[in-house]
Amino acid sequence: MAKIKRPTRSTKGAPPPEFEAPTNLVRSSDQELKPMNFKVPAAFKREFKTYATELDMTMVDLLQQCFYFYKNNR
Repeated sequence: MAKIKRPTRSTKGAPPPEFEAPTNLVRSSDQELKPMNFKVPAAFKREFKTYATELDMTMVDLLQQCFYFYKNNR
């Protein structure tokens, strides 16, 4: 019967690092921009963008102002 030699290297890979602090526990700054992902009808987007352009504002600024106005007057 033939004798098969065992492999000399480990197949487990490198051991994990001692400790890595988690990065997902750090709170973002309140001024940092974060994406909001929602869909609106194309006609609404076109009208919203046109109105923002008429006011010389960004769509984000207009959305924020609309939200705060709604929140304060509700």
